[in-house]
Amino acid sequence: MTFCVGRCRVSVGVPFLAAVALLLTLDQSGTVAAGLVCAAFHEAAHLAVMKFTGQMPREIRFTAFGIDIVRPGENRSYGRDALVSLAGPLANLAAFGLCCCFCGDTNPYPAANLLLFALNILPIAPLDGGEALYSLLCLKMSQEKAEKIVSVISFCVLFPLATAGLFVLLRSKWNFTLLFAACYLMALLLLKKEH
Repeated sequence: MTFCVGRCRVSVGVPFLAAVALLLTLDQSGTVAAGLVCAAFHEAAHLAVMKFTGQMPREIRFTAFGIDIVRPGENRSYGRDALVSLAGPLANLAAFGLCCCFCGDTNPYPAANLLLFALNILPIAPLDGGEALYSLLCLKMSQEKAEKIVSVISFCVLFPLATAGLFVLLRSKWNFTLLFAACYLMALLLLKKEH
């Protein structure tokens, strides 16, 4: 399904809807719903900073693996790009602090916000932290050199993350989430290097 909001094209794929429906159906604790609300807040923070800095997105794609916001090519600056990239994780960190103050111990919102912050702030190329690092490095050096540095840092962060994921899998006998996430991010990095 594709539609336009102003000059922004929005496409929602069937795999996205199927993944959300499946997760909500299987979740009995309400954790997935909390995660979706926190993820929506995260993306809304990106969009709010984009609007504030005058660079509204050209396209927003809802895929089975998340939401992609395609930024415009004109009137961009590395400083603004870094600010936009950091807006989502910092919004989750602020929401975590507020939730800790006002929510009870059994509320899933603080943990969901903290998890989104911790994951997205990592300096891994496809994530917000990696995008922000790339933008900040481009302020001081060429794009090619910045991309190489971010790739090396990404692999240096992903290797211990994958190792920890393997350890968690072996210890728990069923929890493969961290290992899957690390392998998925590593595959994205490798595919990016081929293009």
